[in-house]
Amino acid sequence: MRQIYPKRFLRNLTRKLLFEKRERLGIATLLLSFGLTVSQLIWPDFRLTVVVFITVLTYPLSFWAIREDIRGIERITLFILPVFFTLSVSLFYFLLPVRWLTRLPTVVFFAIGMYAILLSENIFNVAANRSIQLLRAAQSVGFLLTLVVFFLFVNIIFSFHLAIPLNFLLLFVISSILFYQLFWSTLLTTGIGKKLVVLSIICGFSIGELAYVFSFWPIKTTIMALFMSAVFYSIGGIVQESLLEKLFKGVVREYMWVTILIFILVVLGTRWG
Repeated sequence: MRQIYPKRFLRNLTRKLLFEKRERLGIATLLLSFGLTVSQLIWPDFRLTVVVFITVLTYPLSFWAIREDIRGIERITLFILPVFFTLSVSLFYFLLPVRWLTRLPTVVFFAIGMYAILLSENIFNVAANRSIQLLRAAQSVGFLLTLVVFFLFVNIIFSFHLAIPLNFLLLFVISSILFYQLFWSTLLTTGIGKKLVVLSIICGFSIGELAYVFSFWPIKTTIMALFMSAVFYSIGGIVQESLLEKLFKGVVREYMWVTILIFILVVLGTRWG
């Protein structure tokens, strides 16, 4: 007859109750997606409160999902993108037509994006302690979703028709934080890294200045957000390659061509006169 060891039994039971990591990632994603859906179904007066609640809730849920071996600056850097992604999608939700034809695809997009972000952050968490083959793929996914978050924030900020200095300030702060998490995910430093902070502030200031200029430009918000995202992509990509000591003329040329082509689209889409 098979003998049951109490300690082993309790350890296995505890492990099942605490869920495996993939299960925690899925549960966190489902809970946040449910919260996003609820934010659009309740009374309009309470929607902003729910958005703030699920944005704040993103941090502990994400921490719980990838909780192993998190230490030092990782307590902040690993969760910048999940929190900003939740906030940007939730606020952008307000700008969409109020019908299920737009609600459902947005929730599905959010769920897929959040799960991909949590997987990437988990890889960063592991790669900070030991080498892992999936790191490059996680960095690419993180960069792509960082661009999505930035694009949504630009749309949101300019759709509210705020004061021009406020446009500059908001995009300076948001882009600086996004640049920092992007650069940190490139090097996976254990500390804050003064060099990364300075680079992030300089790059963020450039985006803020661009936002200031485009506040006077007679152009549709979507096209403007597309161009600013292209600039963010070029700046972030060039600095990333520089940090990895892989910056060559051909790389710079490729990033600049993207910005130039989008700028031509901006000029063609401008409502002159």
